[in-house]
Amino acid sequence: MKTLKNFKPWITLVICTAIFLSSADSVLSQEAKEQPPGHVFFGKMIIPNNDQDLEGGDYEVNIYGADIQKPLGGEVFTYGFETGALFSIDSDVRRFRASSGAVAVSVDVSSIMFDYFFGGYLGFKPVKWLRLYVGSGPLLIWARWETEPEVSTPRVLTSESESDFGAGIYARAGIDILITQGIGLNAGVRINETTLSFDNTAGKVDISGWQYYFGMAFSF
Repeated sequence: MKTLKNFKPWITLVICTAIFLSSADSVLSQEAKEQPPGHVFFGKMIIPNNDQDLEGGDYEVNIYGADIQKPLGGEVFTYGFETGALFSIDSDVRRFRASSGAVAVSVDVSSIMFDYFFGGYLGFKPVKWLRLYVGSGPLLIWARWETEPEVSTPRVLTSESESDFGAGIYARAGIDILITQGIGLNAGVRINETTLSFDNTAGKVDISGWQYYFGMAFSF
């Protein structure tokens, strides 16, 4: 029941976003000249390592994502709403340093993260093959963090697994270079700000800083 309760804000926001964009389509379809653009992409994200006992510096995590933008008006300059999601799964072997200062054991650090974002965007299409856009809004994020020693050392480190929800904000910018009328290449950057808490594994993790991604652009 507790897990279901935690998912309720996510479910509500996804449903409300879908209903709102659907209603906007019927009311403002005559105003919007641009076809709804979308993207699928792959990128990198840096997560700070706040655990002083784990060596290896910050985590460089692969991210996979998709988004869609719903134009409400404009031709060369457009505006509307956007929504999308990012997903990441990562595993990294680190060295755990005991309180005495000696390296004690190798640790497998695994993370899974899901990020749902929704907000507004502004687009600029000076020519048919080029489109620039910026967007910003709130986001919701869920992550699971696990640490597991590669050998059994109960006096030093035990296996731990934690998950947490968080909310924050994002801002992003991107460029589409269209190859055909409905398909092209996409590149973008995003910055977000939110904090998750993993008391027994990674401590407080700041999901912030720049994310870089490349992928495909398309329109319906």
